[in-house]
Amino acid sequence: AAALKRVDHSIRGGGASSIAAAWRLTLFGLAVLAVQIALGGWTSSNYAAVACPDLPTCQGSWWPHSDYRDAFALAHGVDVDYEGGVLANPARVAIHLTHRLGALATTAALALAAVFVVRRRGPPSARLGAWAVLAALALQLTIALTMVELGFPRWLATAHTAGAALLLLATLALLQALRSR
Repeated sequence: AAALKRVDHSIRGGGASSIAAAWRLTLFGLAVLAVQIALGGWTSSNYAAVACPDLPTCQGSWWPHSDYRDAFALAHGVDVDYEGGVLANPARVAIHLTHRLGALATTAALALAAVFVVRRRGPPSARLGAWAVLAALALQLTIALTMVELGFPRWLATAHTAGAALLLLATLALLQALRSR
């Protein structure tokens, strides 16, 4: 409770310390987003998107059988045909679940940073950047949920990749707006 009061005071306080706090929160959100983008690439390159065809569960289970050791191994042998992927289903499930958990962490980190900026009533450019992050985040989540609902069509997978790029650009723009103040 005391920590929340300090955060609330910092939000309402304004000034240089509030901008510095917003910048640090946004920088943390950017780091989480970078990890999530890498997880998205790993999910795609290992054909793991279709490993969890339902929401909010995966294969009808909250925590299905998964193999985290094989999921994140960098080498899978020599002369292997990678078309269609080489991982067993439990490894693909592990990758997909990690990407889902990363989505939750990314949403929390970026939403916290953006709401912090909006609530502190800072410079208009920073507030605009925060709203852009929230809009890009909402778009990306909508695309992701629609992908699962429609069975992962390629055009939506491409839109999801573009959405990640848009979210990255919006986050970088917010950082720039905060830095220039």
